[in-house]
Amino acid sequence: MKVIAAFLLLVAAASAEIIVIGGEIGWTEGVCYQPVERAMVGDVLEFVFGGHDVHRLLDRSNFDDCDFSGALMLVGVGETPYRYEITADDAEESALYFACSLGDHCAGGTQKVQVQIEPWLGQSLGDRETPLSQVSTGVSPERCAEIQNGTAADGEDSQTSLSDCSDPVLQDDGRYYVSCLSPPATLTPGGVINNLFMLHYPYPKDRRVVVGLRTWEFVQDVPGAPFGTVEPVPVNQLYVHHLSGRVILGQGTEGIRRSEPDAPFVSPCKFGKGSFDLNYVFCLTFSLVCVHTDGVLTGDEGDNMIFHIIDLREVDDWLPCIECRCQDANGTYLDFGGGDGSSPQFTGGVSCCTNCTDLEGPTVDYRMRYNVSYSDIPQDEPVKELLMLTADVSPVVNRTIEFDVPSYDNLPVEFQKPGDPFIQRLVREMPFNEMFKHEFFGADYYGPDIVRLFRCVGHLHVAALSMYLENAETGEVLCAGDGTYGTDPTQDKGFLTAVAVDDYQEPKTFSADTNVRLITEYNATELHTGVMGMLFIFIDGERDVYASEAALTLDVCAEPTCDTSLLPLLSLEDIAGAVCEDTLASSPACQFGGLCDCDVVINAPESTGCGGTYTSDSGDMMVDSVCAKSCGCPATKCQDTLTSSPICQFAGICDCPSFVDDPNSSGCGGVFTSEMGDIMIDDYCPAYCNACPETSQEELLEEAFVEELEADLESKCQYATEECREALNNAYSCGIERPGIEIMEQTIRRATATHASFLALKYSKLGSSSIHSDTGAVARQDIIECSDQTSATHHVGAVVSFLGIAFALLAYYL
Repeated sequence: MKVIAAFLLLVAAASAEIIVIGGEIGWTEGVCYQPVERAMVGDVLEFVFGGHDVHRLLDRSNFDDCDFSGALMLVGVGETPYRYEITADDAEESALYFACSLGDHCAGGTQKVQVQIEPWLGQSLGDRETPLSQVSTGVSPERCAEIQNGTAADGEDSQTSLSDCSDPVLQDDGRYYVSCLSPPATLTPGGVINNLFMLHYPYPKDRRVVVGLRTWEFVQDVPGAPFGTVEPVPVNQLYVHHLSGRVILGQGTEGIRRSEPDAPFVSPCKFGKGSFDLNYVFCLTFSLVCVHTDGVLTGDEGDNMIFHIIDLREVDDWLPCIECRCQDANGTYLDFGGGDGSSPQFTGGVSCCTNCTDLEGPTVDYRMRYNVSYSDIPQDEPVKELLMLTADVSPVVNRTIEFDVPSYDNLPVEFQKPGDPFIQRLVREMPFNEMFKHEFFGADYYGPDIVRLFRCVGHLHVAALSMYLENAETGEVLCAGDGTYGTDPTQDKGFLTAVAVDDYQEPKTFSADTNVRLITEYNATELHTGVMGMLFIFIDGERDVYASEAALTLDVCAEPTCDTSLLPLLSLEDIAGAVCEDTLASSPACQFGGLCDCDVVINAPESTGCGGTYTSDSGDMMVDSVCAKSCGCPATKCQDTLTSSPICQFAGICDCPSFVDDPNSSGCGGVFTSEMGDIMIDDYCPAYCNACPETSQEELLEEAFVEELEADLESKCQYATEECREALNNAYSCGIERPGIEIMEQTIRRATATHASFLALKYSKLGSSSIHSDTGAVARQDIIECSDQTSATHHVGAVVSFLGIAFALLAYYL
């Protein structure tokens, strides 16, 4: 029996698949995860996420009830991507159950998935169909339960078909204009939705284009009018808490029907052979040619957005409703809020955002109407790419994204505006390139050393007075956004309706390592909960993009040889460096404690140095766990990660000795029992518990090579350049073991043959994977030789040239 099991393990490894949970949408709340069917031993479940975690639930009953008792915490907030490999032990169960434990993500947001496993000894040894993880969008929790239970009646569970756009219309300004409607969001009076919606993609899917003007609003059907007739919804009927995504620039109520936050960037216009910085209206007035030479390019934004909207019909007290105020057991809104992350705790935010009435009707279908324009990259000159960056003020009060504004009598002195104790003033100061992240809190800053700032757009909530970004070294104001409030009792009285936008035709220029201050000011005459203070800015990416590089798909072909010099060059000697990095800068010690320099941590009086601990009020921190590289790179890849885990961040247990000896812990090899579920101690303290997995140097080398190759292709293939084409063709050719690969070290050769061709085909589809969802995968048998591709291109070119000459002669004689 052991021989058979060993044989089946080998077969499973050979046919194993990576199943990305949720596909291009990933692991998020607001969508319904259909059961994954026919998974097998050796398959890897990949969870890609942001502000979420992953728990393995005990059984089906716990899955149905979102009951986390006895659950195993697999990975904490932000530790993405996470991969779970299905084992032979797992196959003894009929299914695995996973969920996110944060807020109401599981129950209200339906963020849970079951994975059905083929019986271990009954698994097919031949070809198999790749299991898929698919989602249904825009469905109620009740409908989702039917889908997850397999009891749902046949029907359309995707919203894509319910979203539609007009055909693009080319206008005199050289831009195409498109008007779209989102799928419906159905709400009861006082109802709340915080769901992901699949939108009709309004831009071309075959090429990148330059974004022009984008505006949006929410509309509803006109009673008694013909189908499709809609009218705008007033702010005091439907409150837009926030939109997340990039089909349009996501904001909140302050962005409704406003053009300034998402307008075209100022472009010069061409007159004769020259180019002048004349404004857009002047260009149109005198029929000059507008050249859109600076702008945001499409292709990376995907086709989905999260709508967090609140129906205020029949809501008597709208302020605590839109601020997602927490309630006590009697349903009474809490009337206190913390200002510094200590007791009393914060009392509002997404986790408390539930319906504000018990009414079940009448329901209204709300849709977002989004109008966009775009232009092609000019053939005769490039477009300068602009990058979007985001910063958040909330870490000042030990929060992420949301925070409270306590009433003035509870407002800590350090957060009062000097001279005015009725205003909460938060100030976050640090280097620009550490404060700002790319897109919506994505990658760390990788932009140019000299920042050229073109636009600032703030996102604030009711009670906001203003937001600033200033140069801490000179005092120069870089961004200033004052809030504007509505005055019409029938539409928007008391609601934030605008935050001023800064646009610079001549960009603000400063060094990326300049110390800056992000400042928000909120009215603290009364309590406000779950507010935000985010700043979106657009800077010069210092990258010229040409029309020839705009394609979103490249045709891969097979070269006659493998050029190994174009692949990552790694050896066993490189492994220590490849897997050993300092992680202090991304740890809570840096984020919340300002401790970001390993030299300081190692040599501080509170530290016992490398191999020891750093002692603080929050507990002991293992120095090697956050400063591995500075400590000489321990020989093993195995590191304790407790200091950068949610256990440290939220429970305050940051050193392994305390974690292991805690009364709620059963020690090394056991579990730590908490309200969030059981946590495997060895997962976070493997080095301390002497429980490091046995991983061979060859396996580490193969893993490091694949990571390097993927990073190399991702870096070279942001745009359809010749460098990208060369890298893809070569990676594919090496992956099918063309001559030249034989000189590679055996481990690297094996990794290349296993992964390179797959990665080449993956990165041949540029931009967001969601815009390629209807194109299907490229099969290896469809790849032709590069020589054949070149011959075909030359043949087509010759035919076109011949036809051109023929038509020219015909026109001459006629």
